Amino acid sequence: MTAAHRPAPPARFFDLLRSPVPTWVFGLEEPGTRLAQLKRLGALAAEHPECVDATLGLARWSWTISPLMPETAAALSGLDRQVPFLSPRCRALLNTLTPRLHLDLDVADWRVLLDSGETGLLVKHLMPRLRNPESAVFWLSRSWDHLLRLGNADLAATVVGATHWPDDLAPLRERLLAEWAFHFLPPDEAFEYLKRIPDEIWGPWATALRAELLLRAGEAEAAVGELRATREALPWDPGATLRLHARTLGRAAPATPGADVCVLLYSWNKADLLDATLRDLAACDLGGARVFALDNGSTDHMGETMRRAGERFAQRFGPGRFTVVRLPVNVGAPAARNWLLSLPEVRACRWAAFLDDDVALAGDWLPRLLGHALAAPDDTACVGCRITSAGTPRALQSADYHLFEPGGASGFRDLSEHIAVYDNCDDGLDLGLHGYVRPAISVSGCCHLLRMDAVRAVGGFDIRFSPTQFDDLERDLRCGLAGYGVRYAGDVVVRHIQHSSLARASSTASVGHVFGNKIKLEGKYDETAVRELARRHADELWDDLARKCAELDDAAG
Repeated sequence: MTAAHRPAPPARFFDLLRSPVPTWVFGLEEPGTRLAQLKRLGALAAEHPECVDATLGLARWSWTISPLMPETAAALSGLDRQVPFLSPRCRALLNTLTPRLHLDLDVADWRVLLDSGETGLLVKHLMPRLRNPESAVFWLSRSWDHLLRLGNADLAATVVGATHWPDDLAPLRERLLAEWAFHFLPPDEAFEYLKRIPDEIWGPWATALRAELLLRAGEAEAAVGELRATREALPWDPGATLRLHARTLGRAAPATPGADVCVLLYSWNKADLLDATLRDLAACDLGGARVFALDNGSTDHMGETMRRAGERFAQRFGPGRFTVVRLPVNVGAPAARNWLLSLPEVRACRWAAFLDDDVALAGDWLPRLLGHALAAPDDTACVGCRITSAGTPRALQSADYHLFEPGGASGFRDLSEHIAVYDNCDDGLDLGLHGYVRPAISVSGCCHLLRMDAVRAVGGFDIRFSPTQFDDLERDLRCGLAGYGVRYAGDVVVRHIQHSSLARASSTASVGHVFGNKIKLEGKYDETAVRELARRHADELWDDLARKCAELDDAAG
């Protein structure tokens, strides 16, 4: 690789990649994707000098997001040896860190310990390792993400303090403390930690986190400045362009829900979780929307939960705003949804929002989601949002899904697999990088808004996917094949108490059910039709990105 060139403008760079790297438009938020696309971009740079700067920038960005990941450190170090471009201070840190991340130590037992859930035992074995000058950073790199996800702010900070830090690794220590502060402290306090880390090393990572902290603090105008700086630093990153556009030219004004909007929930034997969700919902801005809740054959105290919820809604909104439907048996998720969609009052609505029974809601979630639906193209059948965990730190559970073209390896011995969906979050911690708005092939059923005329045209949820799993995806695919669109509004966030059934599948029976429904999904749609849908969807994403680049550039003069 030769010396870096002046970076190409985003629109020109994206045009260059559209054919040789068609999946670039899916996004670079997922760690494995960043590394895979870095290899593709590096190979392309040999023929296209415009890609040199982007290759170097992506390598640095990947490392600053995941500085303890051995692969990112090795990739950046290798490129800097080919084309020296890092600051002396950054290079010194990387040269000290990289060999410490690649020690030849057995981690098999350590993985077992991490998976055991025994926090006390983990800390007992971790602390002595962190005091060893030779291997401290190695063991921290194998534990840091897990420690953050435990949700104990004091523990994560204590571990950083207990680690042996030679002077030349001090910038890494401050970087990890800034990450800890971002996840666990209020925005104003977290800002103080971000101020301590040098931009010459951590640069765009700190800028991106400042943008998210400002958004969480309600300082939208200041956040736009940081988003603009992020795009200038990462012109090759689709997400940087999309996030800036979503908060400036692409903002959808909240819309007051009228009587043509309804909210639908169903639950089975989760009375306490549903009770918390309905309390949240009763405190939200629902405008004129009605709520319909279905008891799917529960045997717990669901009846009492529904009764109390009805009283709360009547006190807050007046009579007739909360309707309970009770079924004598559990009919599964697809049939429960269809039952709600078949109610005459629901069929008369223009929009129907489905919510899971275990969510935490911001007060304006429905006006904002409805605003996106009204601003979307007329062929939009469904609008979804960003789903995170309800605890601290916020872990991403779902963002936008996209469709690969058929042709990859199959996970089944005697069956071709042509429906491969790309998940751009992959359960990572939420840094705000998914706060964009764009077309998707599918969105999470945890919270999505359906256009009822599209339901009438395409149909409801396929009961062959009972009791659950892939029923949301199948319906979104059916919408796409029928010419309808799906929209992802990542600036709307709903927090989910539990994880998806797919993530929780652990028993032989539950895993078998997931595979069984995947086989049904594969058998339902022809490979040729899926390929055409994937190509059409990719073109839609690229066209959407090009339009937003042009609008941002025009606005900037």
